[in-house]
Amino acid sequence: MSTGQRNNSHTTHHPDLPAAVSGMAAWVGRPVWKELRKPFELRRLQASPLWRGEGIPQGHGRPVLVVPGFLAGRSSAVALEHILNTAGWTVRVAAVGRNAGPAINSIEACRRAIDELAHATGEKVAIVGHSRGGQFGRIIAVEHPETVRQVVAVGTPMRTKYPKYLVVKVPAELLDKVWRSGVLGRVDPVEEQWVDDRRYLPFPDAVELVSVYSRTDGVIDWKLCLDPAAINIEVDASHQGLFNSINGVTGIGQALDRHAADAAPGQS
Repeated sequence: MSTGQRNNSHTTHHPDLPAAVSGMAAWVGRPVWKELRKPFELRRLQASPLWRGEGIPQGHGRPVLVVPGFLAGRSSAVALEHILNTAGWTVRVAAVGRNAGPAINSIEACRRAIDELAHATGEKVAIVGHSRGGQFGRIIAVEHPETVRQVVAVGTPMRTKYPKYLVVKVPAELLDKVWRSGVLGRVDPVEEQWVDDRRYLPFPDAVELVSVYSRTDGVIDWKLCLDPAAINIEVDASHQGLFNSINGVTGIGQALDRHAADAAPGQS
């Protein structure tokens, strides 16, 4: 299969959802300066009751897989991991590194972690994925609804693979070309096409999809975060702040709280 046939710019449309920004505005129109909020958002989060596990739904041991976004790395998930652990969730951060390589590698790492969490807890797993991590959570739920309870897609462009915004598009396309060339190791274009073929499939009824997004996200057009199958939770945060701010973590908590009425593991 020719790797040149891929379409990384395809955007799905839905009559009930607002259209994403197009034209030159899609390439350069994001308020990237709003990302300067991130360190201040994190400090306020660390000083808040959320840092002590207060104001977040209690996990009672339920499993959560946290998936970092594109180029973000594990450090971007440390705050959320700490808060969820403190609130009693069984948390794993997917071993996806900088989440910049072939999609199939990150998806397989997520699958392994889901299997481990499900085996350890006897429960279906909630996936909380940031940006590209949320894309992979959606794909995994489509393919394996029997092991996924909920996908919380956080600042995730769910209706396109690579948003046109230059800050995202240029490094994503460059890395795409590099690893598809094979210079960083074996890449199977058939496996990558398998991933792409599942990006926009209908979401399974048995799994809940929640989108946590921000209109002031300096990187991702919030309209791309809307999915016809999703329950939408709007917050005010930077793109990185969606995982590292009071508003972002509160939104994630609201998503997880949708299952607060469930019995704790081991109870009827």
